[in-house]
Amino acid sequence: MKRPDELLVAPSGPITRRRALRLGAEAAIAASALGGLAGCGVGSNYASEAQAGKPVRGGTLKLGMITGGTAETLNPGLVLGEADGIRTMQLFDRLFETYDDVKTLHPGLATSAESNKDATTWTLHLRRGVTWHDGKPFTADDVVWTFNTWSATSSYANQFVAGLVDFKQVRKLDQLTVIVPLLKGVAQFPSLLTQYNMGVIQNGATKADLSEPVGTGPFKYLSFTPGQQSLFDANRDYWDHRYPYVDQLLIDSSFTDETPRLNALLSGLIDVMPLVPANIARQYETPGQLKLLRAPSPATMLISMRIDQGPFADVRVRRAMRLAADRTALVEGALGGQGAVADDLIGKGCDFFAADLERPHDPEQAASLLKAAGQTGLSFTLPTSNVVPGYVESATLFAQQANEAGFDVKVENGPPATYFGLDYITRPIGQDNSISAPSLTQQYRTFFAPGGAYNTTHWGEQEPGGKAASKLISEAIAAVDPKLAAELWREVQVQQFEIGGQLGWGTIDALSLAAPNVYGLKEGPATAVDNGRLLTGWLA
Repeated sequence: MKRPDELLVAPSGPITRRRALRLGAEAAIAASALGGLAGCGVGSNYASEAQAGKPVRGGTLKLGMITGGTAETLNPGLVLGEADGIRTMQLFDRLFETYDDVKTLHPGLATSAESNKDATTWTLHLRRGVTWHDGKPFTADDVVWTFNTWSATSSYANQFVAGLVDFKQVRKLDQLTVIVPLLKGVAQFPSLLTQYNMGVIQNGATKADLSEPVGTGPFKYLSFTPGQQSLFDANRDYWDHRYPYVDQLLIDSSFTDETPRLNALLSGLIDVMPLVPANIARQYETPGQLKLLRAPSPATMLISMRIDQGPFADVRVRRAMRLAADRTALVEGALGGQGAVADDLIGKGCDFFAADLERPHDPEQAASLLKAAGQTGLSFTLPTSNVVPGYVESATLFAQQANEAGFDVKVENGPPATYFGLDYITRPIGQDNSISAPSLTQQYRTFFAPGGAYNTTHWGEQEPGGKAASKLISEAIAAVDPKLAAELWREVQVQQFEIGGQLGWGTIDALSLAAPNVYGLKEGPATAVDNGRLLTGWLA
């Protein structure tokens, strides 16, 4: 019998944030199909391109992606970069899917879910009539096996469900029903199952099997050369029989820089350029040579201060930092206006998000707080890198703003390959960006709960406010009653706003470019190209 942990043995060392795809979380629980569970969302008034008549079938859709090198993978649990994420979304389905907007959850391999009274046990009802690429029927056994692989700490999916799922007790009730017992109540549990890492794999599949994977997705594996390209055939037996439109999908991941990637799009070597930097997108805001696909996103650009030790342990220093930030200037200067102002809280658009909490730009008050703390002229280094578009520009601009408020900030620009390395969680200050998550449950578990994957501030771990924060987060996550959930999430966010260590200054739009003969694709707020829904694309 194959063990689930054979599937997800990390290639080298622990999975760090650098090695995890930051395409974002995907969805919320929405509508009656999922029992009216609360979720989140942002406005869906993005600019989708006009459709040119009835979709045409055939042809090869070609994407160009920045390379992940020879470490690229087709294993959804070991996704290493953006190209990996786009690839695995075509080969594997998740239990629930999101597109169009972050708020709406669409049935995937699960058609519905319901919980017991305290949300400690969830029942997943699976889609009938789905087949794997090798012709085998999809059943509950596949889902139980997949959950077991998520129990391995080397799986990136583990970080989103560890401490919640009682993995040993996950079981099938019948061929199309799975029972998922939890270790604690999670009112929005299905919102955690939309992550790109959580593609459902075939019962018994191991790491070796996934080098030439069999999935249920809209495209089937043909070939893959890490750091070069992958080629997939349309799955004409896909359960959503409308799709895909194209016959083949080619993902070229050989690009090491944005300039040759853009030139390839302009010359017709590729058809779509996902995840475009704002400075390139600005050149194509007017319709013409290329189509700009754009959507407002809740992903927040952050400066993270460690609150349990070091120079930012004093809440007055953290407040001074937040007051020093001119958020409007940062959005305009670092993002070229391709975004919106944020006020330190993550989870914009989620149900229960405290949108009324706003932070002014007040350098005089910041200077006064620094003086009261005995920290006037506090000197520190802010590490940055071009690992994410806007990081270097925002670090440079914020340093100028902070220095005007009485700090002495020096910016250190380091290599992208090591920016999210092993010191990512331990350093006193750094840059980050939140995920486009489906719920405050996922946002706060990821960024603030003890042991959270990206808990760089160490808020929620210890005083001041730490023990109370952990308790509040757990209570809010478990709250089934919407009124109680609203009260608890309000308390969590007020505490984070007042004493937390995240300086959130803006949200960055999701941007992609497409050739003029590409139709059916649009940008979505969660991640590149409408959460990887390339199956809707067609070529005129």
